[in-house]
Amino acid sequence: MRLSRLTPIAACTAAILTLTACGDDSDHTTIIDGTPPLITTDSNFSNGYSAVAAVFVSGQVQDSSGVKSLTYSHNGQPAQALTLDAEGYFDDRILLTLGSNRIVLEATDNAGNIMRKVKTLYLGDTIAAGGSHTGALRDGQLYGWGRNNYGQTGLGLTTKFTDVMGHPVTPMLMRSAPKDVMSISFNQNHSLAIAQNGQVYSWGEDKYGQLGRGDSGRHDCSKTADCRLDISTIDGIENAVMVAAGYKHNLLLTKDGSVWAFGANGQGQLGDNTSRDSSTPVEVDFSAAAEAGHIVQVVASANSSYALDDKGQVWGWGSDAYANLGKGAACTLANDCTNINATPVRINVLGNSTVDKTTPAKDDTALSTEAALSTEKVTQLAAGRDHILALTNKEAVYGWGLNAASQLGYNGETYQGTPNAWADIITTPTKLPWFTDKDVRRVYANGNASYALIDNVATNSIATNAASDNAASENAVSDNAATTNGVLYAWGMFGETNGAGKTIYHDLDEPTNKLPSLKDIDNMAMGAMHLIAHQKPQIQDDDAVNEDAAKAEQLFTWGWSFEGSLGNADTAHVWMYNNPIIVTLPSQL
Repeated sequence: MRLSRLTPIAACTAAILTLTACGDDSDHTTIIDGTPPLITTDSNFSNGYSAVAAVFVSGQVQDSSGVKSLTYSHNGQPAQALTLDAEGYFDDRILLTLGSNRIVLEATDNAGNIMRKVKTLYLGDTIAAGGSHTGALRDGQLYGWGRNNYGQTGLGLTTKFTDVMGHPVTPMLMRSAPKDVMSISFNQNHSLAIAQNGQVYSWGEDKYGQLGRGDSGRHDCSKTADCRLDISTIDGIENAVMVAAGYKHNLLLTKDGSVWAFGANGQGQLGDNTSRDSSTPVEVDFSAAAEAGHIVQVVASANSSYALDDKGQVWGWGSDAYANLGKGAACTLANDCTNINATPVRINVLGNSTVDKTTPAKDDTALSTEAALSTEKVTQLAAGRDHILALTNKEAVYGWGLNAASQLGYNGETYQGTPNAWADIITTPTKLPWFTDKDVRRVYANGNASYALIDNVATNSIATNAASDNAASENAVSDNAATTNGVLYAWGMFGETNGAGKTIYHDLDEPTNKLPSLKDIDNMAMGAMHLIAHQKPQIQDDDAVNEDAAKAEQLFTWGWSFEGSLGNADTAHVWMYNNPIIVTLPSQL
């Protein structure tokens, strides 16, 4: 657990009075009236995009005169108390709402002095990538581009790459989409979106009922009624805060923590205690999981589903063919097992992990908040085709499932075939050693590849990009910076174009910085073989004017260019592009 450094704040408070801020500006820390308490929080309480409908906030409040209270307010709502133990430690979760969340922590000491910490988190994804189609949100408007054989780019028609006109090789506005879309999720050949009111929209391929809109009204896209060209709502779902697009099925999470699923269900991946496909949402059956908390994240893979609750527990259901459920063995014919897991089971990600024994309890109360802070728990999930990653509050990453392409690690170009290689299938959750002492912001997975978003990367450890004509070279890391935030590391299957213009694939043994030109990335989305990333705006000078005041946020794509998936008309068809390409949305022209 990495704690925010507030030493500069403590040092400057003695000479500072009402409504003065000091220290780390990014913390938005406000000091009111004299010498305030000192709030120390872990790295989970940070600005940016969130893949989880809660923020796990832990830390300590200290003050020489004693601490009176610690409260939080969320989006201007009345303040609520957080529990402090005798030493000022706290460990709790705050539920997030769809879209922007402004959370204010306020500590008050016995003398009435106040310290505030403010963070802004966005629940949802404003970028998405599917099999070969891509999307992005800007100002509530939705743009799509790439493969459109099932109408998945939202234009209301199907197109081919060979079409002289109309095929979306560059971003095009989805004119029939609602104007207040807050989050999107794509996979394979279908698309999902959530509007501000919590209604869910779907379009694209619907062979398995994965659009959740029933069995009537489909269009013909592949010589049968197998798609929907219109962007329309899924009936019966309100207050959705998250959508997770799988390969042939999808998951929805609502504000009250309920999980809904629709689409293919041959391995029980809908979690409704059946193996029947469903073209309308069915509620995932947690009735046998009495110890489950409030669900705060859902993710879907090829034939499996996963959920994270607010206790840091992980639940899984569906296929266990590649030890997806972490039971210790793959569910294959050789193991003589039935591969239908139709309701959630708990996945013991951390083994017998308990309170860190290096932190002795202050008294006999084993469940003190300080002890709770020493307990590792999962705070985010990501799933590829058949592998799963779990990030914890200790900034450790665990993985299990399919590893044939080293998507979990240590089974690639260097390790494969050696005594030190990891197995093709990791049957129980295993800690990835590369992440020790790394500041992990978020993990991502799709297909047979994985990515991690890392902060505080030493500048001299980032390779320089020698290509002078790189479209993103203006974002190359400065040699003057000691550390850099928002750096992406890839491992598993990774494609590149060689000198002869042919696509070759490498299996990367461990996370590797293959994108040295990118920094300050705050979110990304993984398609089957192409990717899109969002770079946060770069404020350069408070005194600068207009366009010189800030460098606008940028979108970048890379990977396999197929039918316009990278959003640039000049990218060749079926080539790998590993120098990220800037994508320009029409509103930016």
